Amino acid sequence: MRGRDGSDRFEALDGVRGVCALGVAFFHMPLAHPLQGQAWFPNLQVCVDIFFVLSGFVLLHAYGDRLATGRQVWRFGLMRFGRLWPLHAATLALMVALEGARHVYLSHHAGLPVATPPFGAGHRPVEILTHLTFLHNFRTFGDYSWNFPSWSIAVEFYASLLLALTVLAAGPRARLVFAALAGASALALWWVSPRTLFVIQNWGIVRCLFDMFLGCLAYTLRDAVRLRRPAATAAEAGAVLAVALLVATMPAGPLAYGVSLVFAASIALFSHQRGAVSGLARAGLPQRLGLWSFSVYLLHVPLIQVFTTAMHALEARTGLPRTVVLGHDRYLDFGSGAANLAVAAGLVAATVPLAALAHRLIERPALAWFRRNDARLAEAGPVGRLATGAPAALTP
Repeated sequence: MRGRDGSDRFEALDGVRGVCALGVAFFHMPLAHPLQGQAWFPNLQVCVDIFFVLSGFVLLHAYGDRLATGRQVWRFGLMRFGRLWPLHAATLALMVALEGARHVYLSHHAGLPVATPPFGAGHRPVEILTHLTFLHNFRTFGDYSWNFPSWSIAVEFYASLLLALTVLAAGPRARLVFAALAGASALALWWVSPRTLFVIQNWGIVRCLFDMFLGCLAYTLRDAVRLRRPAATAAEAGAVLAVALLVATMPAGPLAYGVSLVFAASIALFSHQRGAVSGLARAGLPQRLGLWSFSVYLLHVPLIQVFTTAMHALEARTGLPRTVVLGHDRYLDFGSGAANLAVAAGLVAATVPLAALAHRLIERPALAWFRRNDARLAEAGPVGRLATGAPAALTP
């Protein structure tokens, strides 16, 4: 599917990725807005599952016929590392610098109340090493640490290597193999997390494998949902409605795993880009959000850290905004639900220009460097190259 820039990509799926990145950022905003109390609100975490299914689908499309030798798998791994690690390392360095600044400031202002001490739980120096090696979700310290959404980047890196080895062994059209591996991952997921799909700490790799192999399976079946435009528009609208209903009503327990099946079918449908909804997703703004989605995903937590630190300092001096506890978590309260909702939305919006800057200054140069080195390993031309504008995380 040729995109507007001539690259081999699914523009409609890029738009979906951008919307999901904003959804994750909004979910993490620590404001006491009215949606925090809604039963469906935690279900926004399915955006990560959409990312994982998308990754399996698009990686098989981009690389399926280019993983025929061990050398090609090795080069694939290097390119995946180059796609995921540089921005992850840069945002981690930013958070370490922010923590260092907080340590210096508090050392000169003894007695100031703080929610957590600098370089305390979740920000311990030893955990930096596990982040740099993508090992922070593999039964290391058991806590969320540093830039906590990056757990998904870590598990996706290793899951994509397993995907590549699977394609090397079974071929890119091994539909039954993908179905069997998705089923085995579902059973393993049920074993380690029988009550929720949203397993993160320590066993997130199982969730990722389940979703990614479903994405591979969906890619092999995508021709079954190739529809003419009027039918495609109706089907796309139905898929959007189905996803919204699932987010609103998703049950607990293993039945929740079925949402990933719906995501896989919907992604296969939208990949043909024949309906009016796909046309909306291919418009300028969704495409830009898709382009910047990786940076949105990783940068919103440092932004939250700066904002909450500033607000806690303001609270200590003026009493506003105040901190409230909902459940087991602390949230900022600006006095009304509407004000809190507006601040949360404003923080999400502020992430976007920062993400655009990070994409330009970090993602693109890093990918160009890895491409230059990949060319040196080429045996007979490029293998599995990525479009310059392709989004970075949870994508090919």
